[in-house]
Amino acid sequence: MANILDSIGIGENVLDGRAAWKYAEDILLQVSRTFALNINVLKGKLHRSILLAYLYLRIADTVEDDPDMKASEKETVLGLFAEIFKTAELREDAVMAFEAALPESWRKSDHPYMNLCLHTHVVVPLLKELPEKYAAPVRAVTIEMCHGMAKFALRQEAALSSGWFTLESVADLDEYCYYVAGIVGKLLTNLFAADTCLIGDARKAEMQKLDVSFGLALQVANIVKDCVEDSSRRVCFVPEEICRRHGFAHSYEMFNVPMGVADEVRADFNSRRAAVMGELVAKAWKHLDDAIAYTKLIPGIKMRTRLFCLWPLFMAAENMKLIGDGSSLFASEKKVKITRDTVKKIIKSTTAHFYSDRWIEKNYSKLRK
Repeated sequence: MANILDSIGIGENVLDGRAAWKYAEDILLQVSRTFALNINVLKGKLHRSILLAYLYLRIADTVEDDPDMKASEKETVLGLFAEIFKTAELREDAVMAFEAALPESWRKSDHPYMNLCLHTHVVVPLLKELPEKYAAPVRAVTIEMCHGMAKFALRQEAALSSGWFTLESVADLDEYCYYVAGIVGKLLTNLFAADTCLIGDARKAEMQKLDVSFGLALQVANIVKDCVEDSSRRVCFVPEEICRRHGFAHSYEMFNVPMGVADEVRADFNSRRAAVMGELVAKAWKHLDDAIAYTKLIPGIKMRTRLFCLWPLFMAAENMKLIGDGSSLFASEKKVKITRDTVKKIIKSTTAHFYSDRWIEKNYSKLRK
């Protein structure tokens, strides 16, 4: 695939365009653990616009996550990437400038994230094949996410100089989640409305009241599920203000298990950190409530669009049910997450009942309790 696509530039013929789309479809499966499943349930222009949006945001996220780049470099590179999307022309010189600014070490890497970044010239021109009502929201969300990621990269570097990246307040958490997920909810509303005349202005306005929360539902659920894993790289998204309410001076103290202490001291420690995570679990459930309400606003006839939303929401809800009050997160070295059988069950049941708001509400409520 790489050998074929190395020859693909911008403004190629139809045959090369097909090869470029094949690259986009193939690389999606390599850079996404679960979201590819949701994207691939979609068809047509909606599928292609969300596919491209995901790849563009993955490129930005790869830059932001690089452990070797300084924050100032990330700010520059993310700015170059955002520059590509400032006009509908998606200028070739802007694409070339971005690729030229990528670290030299990436050119020797086999990692699919780096491969995708180095094939920006393949995936960016594909957006010009879509009608403007699909392309414009994708450009807008990519620019906004780049600016948000650059902001948090600078903040993270400053924080890591003291040992850990942490967030002070719930407001800081909300802002972070907005840039990495909430704006995706806004994107989806615009693309869903572009894809059907059944979402008129009034229905779209109702969806816009909930779409940021839709994105936050999935992000907060992931933060809860991944908190122990994140701690291994000295990152904690659990707000400090929540931790202080339960007797921790800093969020990262939750991961420093006291040794050689009395059983009651250890039990108190475990109880307090479960209470911290319990607050985040409750926050995730609140956003999931909004996300379910959002999904029910999608016309019942739009099977694929509803399934695109229902699958990750029910998976997140199943994970939150499994995590419960938060204590299970620290009870074992194994990560708490749902099984493949549960995923299959979600896909089968929602596919059979996607159109029924009553079924959705009933089955979500069972998990909520």
